[in-house]
Amino acid sequence: MLFEGKRFRLCTDARTYIMGVLNVTPDSFSDGGTYTDTQKAIDRAMQMQREGADLVDVGAESTAPGHVPVPPAQEIGRLQAVLPALCAKLDVPVSVDTRHPETAEWALGQGAAIINDVSGVLNGEMAEAVRRHDAGWIVTHGMDADDAGTDNPLPQIADFFAAAVRFAEKAGLRRTQLCLDPGIGFGKSRRGDLRVLRDLRLLRPPCAVLLGASRKRVIGTLSGETDPLRRLPGTIAAHTAAIAGGTDILRVHDVAESVQAARVADALYRIEPVQSPGRILLRDLRIFTYHGVNPEEKEYGQTFLLDVEMETDFTAAVAGDDVGDTVSYAQAAKTLQKALTETRYDLIETAADAAVRALLCAYPAIRSVRLRLKKPDAPMKAQCAWAGVEIERKRET
Repeated sequence: MLFEGKRFRLCTDARTYIMGVLNVTPDSFSDGGTYTDTQKAIDRAMQMQREGADLVDVGAESTAPGHVPVPPAQEIGRLQAVLPALCAKLDVPVSVDTRHPETAEWALGQGAAIINDVSGVLNGEMAEAVRRHDAGWIVTHGMDADDAGTDNPLPQIADFFAAAVRFAEKAGLRRTQLCLDPGIGFGKSRRGDLRVLRDLRLLRPPCAVLLGASRKRVIGTLSGETDPLRRLPGTIAAHTAAIAGGTDILRVHDVAESVQAARVADALYRIEPVQSPGRILLRDLRIFTYHGVNPEEKEYGQTFLLDVEMETDFTAAVAGDDVGDTVSYAQAAKTLQKALTETRYDLIETAADAAVRALLCAYPAIRSVRLRLKKPDAPMKAQCAWAGVEIERKRET
């Protein structure tokens, strides 16, 4: 499964990705006020990157129970001192946690790669901002859900996920730009949160899935720990269950510990990515050139026929349905054309080797090339359909 945009690309078949939480708010439930200072926020983001975070999610409005809503202007005011600096300094993608299209538009213009939308609303203005900037869009179920408090939210979440996919596609987004979050702690009872964690695999949509239970109230209820800062063990237990259920991205406060736990959980539960080895084939590719030993071949040239087999891996191409993830046979043909016409050789063995090397050099995804170079009009006193050579070369590792 791919989650990607102009500024980022995650292949979630390979492993679980870790999103570090950075709240520049005074009232978030576990770290409110800790990173309102710009330099402290930047230092924390850099620390999370060093600890292995794959993304950093910056929030300027608390969504904790009883939070005071923040208008877009105030939200942008909290972000404007830190977000541009993070986008410039971090090597990992920056996500912005916001419910407001105005904030999203501003943040994407500053270099953010993803909008983490926890509103629970499929907002056309938000979708348009994401589309215009070719960004990623994380859509969360639950904040405004009409099933608040239910013990079995799975049917409602499944309906919301399906509606979100349709909405995004109608808005001009690719499915690979969409990531869905079932919303632990939003619009659900504690039993409902548990049902989501236990049966997450039943909700598997045709796009990436993010889940965040880090330090949340459900962890405190189950563990008896009232201090959110002391809920790391319970968080890891919940997130391990989420990985077993097929979660692609975990949103966490404690990055280093979560990275380590995810690696172990991946080894235990994540199915090995399905490899899709394959071959890209060209048959009887016609190229006119001047290779040969005889004077008439050098002077008048001749048409060569090429049969080419390029071994590669179709895994990413199958997941993303994007020609950029495979080797274009049209481009491969142009590479062969150039390799066989820019230099003249006496021996077709040399010409064939040059063509194979050109393919391996131009396309790192190609593992090996088998090329048959055929001369239909070979100058010889015998009758045959063609004469030629075949060469195979594997990429050196």
